Amino acid sequence: MNENNNRNNEEYTIDLMMMFNLLKKHVVFILIAAIIGGGLAYSVTRFLIPERYRATATVIINNRATDSQYIYPSEIQSSQDLAQLYSIIIKADNVLESVKKDLDLDISNEELKNSIQVGLVGETQVVEISCTSTNPEYALNLVDKFVKYSKPVILEKVEAGSVKDLNEPALSNNGNPVSPNRKKNTAIGILGGAVAAAAFIILREMLDTKFKTEADVTNTLGIPVLGVIPYVEGKEFAEK
Repeated sequence: MNENNNRNNEEYTIDLMMMFNLLKKHVVFILIAAIIGGGLAYSVTRFLIPERYRATATVIINNRATDSQYIYPSEIQSSQDLAQLYSIIIKADNVLESVKKDLDLDISNEELKNSIQVGLVGETQVVEISCTSTNPEYALNLVDKFVKYSKPVILEKVEAGSVKDLNEPALSNNGNPVSPNRKKNTAIGILGGAVAAAAFIILREMLDTKFKTEADVTNTLGIPVLGVIPYVEGKEFAEK
């Protein structure tokens, strides 16, 4: 039993060494494939995928007016519960129509609604309004108008105490595109090219059933090699 386990471990080790040596032998091919993969990924990311920018603004909402400097935990929790309602109000039809009229947009309410994202910032009273677009100026203007026209609607419909700007509309990532990520995609392309090349080399070796050396015959058939017939080219043989 132990002999079988030792033999299996030895064969497994030999196979790993053979695989390592095989990949080492073709390391130049693998490097070339990695460079090609990275180049293709970068080119696709750079020239075929449009850059997208993200604009965001945040507002803080209190559910009732108060002169106190202290905000009770119950008030914060109430505001968090109402934030789900605020996200619906921010995308209400009257807000959408006001934004469309101000920016002179010729799109449906559904399209405009899908272009804006609303959500809470963690477990706080802060609501974030954001837009991602290929046009940074459009994203900024859209977020600005949604903040402008949604605040009075929230105060009127929910009777909130206050809706105040926390951060004015601004582009994320210091004004640079948020997608696509060229560095990440290029790294994935490099890795993918190297893995594909290694897989091709290993698969080709596994499917190749030819005996190339005396050791191949001995290891595969388990019999010793009695003699070797050398290969002689016809032209060389004729001259002799």
